[in-house]
Amino acid sequence: MDVVVTPTGSKGTSWRLNDRLDRPLGAIDQDQEEVFKITPAAGGLISIQRTHPTLNDAMTAIANHLHGECTLDSQDWG
Repeated sequence: MDVVVTPTGSKGTSWRLNDRLDRPLGAIDQDQEEVFKITPAAGGLISIQRTHPTLNDAMTAIANHLHGECTLDSQDWG
C-alpha cells in the first residue's frame, strides 16, 4: 500500500498519513526530544515500530511495513 505523508500545522513537527485514496492511516509527530512518533489510526500500521530518530526513518519503516511507497507531499503548508 502506498502512503502519502502531508505536513500539517505551521511548526513543521507533524504530518498526517493517508493512502493514495486519501483514507486516513495515522500521523507522525516530532516531540521535544526530536523523536518522530508514528500514531496509527487503524489497520495496517497498528503493529509498526512507533518511534524513529528521523522523519526519513519513520517513512522508510512505513514503506517497508506496508510493502509500498511512502512519499512526502511537498505542497505549501501552513
